[in-house]
Amino acid sequence: MNLRLWLVFFLGMGISQAEEIEKISLPLIRGLQRADVYVLKSTRHPAAILVLNPGFNGNGKDWIQNPVWQEFARNHNLGLVGLSFASDGEQLRKGQGYYYPAQGSGQLLLDGIRHAFDPDIPLLLYGFSGGAHFTSGFVEWKPECVMGWCAYSAEWWDKPSSSTTSPPGIIACGDEDERYGASLTYFKQGRALGRPLLWISVPKNGHSISPPVEDFVRHYFATLLEANGSTTSGRWVDIDFKTNAEQGTINNQPSLTGWLPDAKLLPEWQTIHQP
Repeated sequence: MNLRLWLVFFLGMGISQAEEIEKISLPLIRGLQRADVYVLKSTRHPAAILVLNPGFNGNGKDWIQNPVWQEFARNHNLGLVGLSFASDGEQLRKGQGYYYPAQGSGQLLLDGIRHAFDPDIPLLLYGFSGGAHFTSGFVEWKPECVMGWCAYSAEWWDKPSSSTTSPPGIIACGDEDERYGASLTYFKQGRALGRPLLWISVPKNGHSISPPVEDFVRHYFATLLEANGSTTSGRWVDIDFKTNAEQGTINNQPSLTGWLPDAKLLPEWQTIHQP
């Protein structure tokens, strides 16, 4: 194939890809200035829906256009959703707006998903910064809908509550990010309640996404999918020494331990996590 034909083929693929992304505009509710979700159907019968939540008032379409996330969705039979909600920043700091799914933004996301997919498909949630606020809030609100999740670097966190349902999740933050202390505290509070959480301290990283951490999140989600979301197996690790956790530490000092869905993830976590 000559260069011109390759160019036509490439552009044609790009147009086709863009046409596959559906924008769903949802009714605005109090505290929201924008309520859209973008959907990419890479399969007719997904095993789960992966929801990507960008930073403050970000557009999730940019995220689901990323070929890395698209390939991951295809390889693991996932529907792909990008959140595009917006609220006034001052209102968010006052505890109102889309960061707080229990106030209505969570139901809007579910409505958008149900518009595009069959109901009751489990969710995988990944959010950075403002998206981490929404992600952690959604897990607090509807844990039974979530197979697994990652909240990467939120500025503040609502204190987790005890719940009989607790999906496995990752809390991550750069060690040069001013959000580090709040993020680590939330992780420790969740572990004190017995939640199967994992902590990732990203070395020499400010408030930005680390590609190796995103790779790990994908591997973590893939492992959960292999186990169909089960947490009956897995590996407890010491978050300070990056080794297998001793039984006494798990029971008596849970905030010093984290949970991996499979031992095969241990070497990768040991590489990206630097306490």
